[in-house]
Amino acid sequence: MKKFLLLTVLLLTVFSSLVYAGVCEKVKLTEHVPVPPYKVESKREVFGLCEMILNINGELIPVYVTEDFVISGEMFTRKVQVTQVQIERVRKKVIKENLMKIETLRYVSYKPEGVKEGRYFYFISDPDCPYCEKMKGKVKELADKYGWEIRLIWYPLPFHREAKPKAVAHYCENRTYEDYLKDDYGKKECKEGEREVEKNLRVLRPIVRGTPTFIFPNGEVVVGANERRLEEILRNGG
Repeated sequence: MKKFLLLTVLLLTVFSSLVYAGVCEKVKLTEHVPVPPYKVESKREVFGLCEMILNINGELIPVYVTEDFVISGEMFTRKVQVTQVQIERVRKKVIKENLMKIETLRYVSYKPEGVKEGRYFYFISDPDCPYCEKMKGKVKELADKYGWEIRLIWYPLPFHREAKPKAVAHYCENRTYEDYLKDDYGKKECKEGEREVEKNLRVLRPIVRGTPTFIFPNGEVVVGANERRLEEILRNGG
């Protein structure tokens, strides 16, 4: 009886895989819905649907597709956020692919004494971001506690009108992280600083969806003022 049940389960599993095999090869997203220019960052079969993570202007958009329909949104099963787990995997991959570009950007370094080589992370910030303001002191505290270099990169958001001039001035006057803590950005603007900020925006736009964002050399990323997650990564060594 047990052998019969085992064989039945095996046959059903094989049958299901044959039925759903090639789901992603058959789907044609644009036949169902108009989509702006996009890049497919991830494609896999999930519960008989083709899950696609689309990169549209730097934002990762999940859709679930068959030959007959498209579902936009998130999938949950047994209290697991299936979609978000995959999005984080994709985001980590995208970050790693773009790390060499990030490393060419100008940053403001805060380096506690005795930090080991290669032990750093990028703090992507906007001078007028309230969540960055909330985190900036805590970030320094954690960097001191666990021995990490902070590499501050300015990413002024377009709806913060004064953010870009502050970021430019901070670069032009060679201000420090300590100046950032005191909201002392300086007032001088220069072409070099303008170019540096524009480069930041150009390179980070496909990667960063908001501030603050924390990026590690291994591709790990923390989005938002998630103090607990940031400390967890710093404590565990990245």
